[in-house]
Amino acid sequence: MTELFEKSIRVLELPQLLERLSQKAVSEAAKERALRLTPSTDADDVRRLQDETDAARALIGLRGSPSFSGVKDVREALARAERGGMLNPRELLTIAGLLTNSRRVREYYEADQGEGTVLDRMFDSLHANRFLEDKITPSILSEDEIADAASPELADIRRHKRAASAKGRQILQKIISSPSYKSTLQEALITQRDGRFVVPVKADHRGDLPGLVHDISASGADGRRAGEQRAQGAGGQGKKGDRAHPLCPLRRGGRLCRGDLVGL
Repeated sequence: MTELFEKSIRVLELPQLLERLSQKAVSEAAKERALRLTPSTDADDVRRLQDETDAARALIGLRGSPSFSGVKDVREALARAERGGMLNPRELLTIAGLLTNSRRVREYYEADQGEGTVLDRMFDSLHANRFLEDKITPSILSEDEIADAASPELADIRRHKRAASAKGRQILQKIISSPSYKSTLQEALITQRDGRFVVPVKADHRGDLPGLVHDISASGADGRRAGEQRAQGAGGQGKKGDRAHPLCPLRRGGRLCRGDLVGL
């Protein structure tokens, strides 16, 4: 650009205009492109751009503005996928959102389509992929949750996991409901420890109940203090630690407890 050209841009306040334009963009990539716009000095380019603007205004007047909400930049994710990399759920949801938006914008343009305009090439460049969109959307419920239906293998694993969990809880429910174990348990209570169902067992009755000792608590006023020792096997003792058990507020005084947590 010549010095006169740059001066003209400043006098016409083009940077401020482009800043306002970028604020209307729905993605970071579009904002960057808006801020990089420069006036064309080619007469044919100027006429083409004016024709596109006129066609866009006429289309909006007839059908309203198409929605581009939720569109995000997926270039980095696609480049990594092309190299054989793995995408996380958030990136896959972003791609699915872009596919949904592309499909809807094409549908917006193709509905009641009349004569062709200079905008045809832009809308034709949008590629919908309903197959991929429908694969991602029902399989990933959120950034942190994959649906059971994502794959037959995952559904089978979770079904077996739920069945095993229910069976374990049923066994413990029978134990805490049985008069035979009334003197063995500190409380008729089932809780979870490290993802396993456990029941509180009196220390002097540890050997009366089959299972793994998951924690040994420190005694206190309520008899249920935090973890003083942790055991890795039935009747065994593990490393000392200060991590609190879910039933207990704090460890105090370092006294050994009278209750162990035994689970399946």
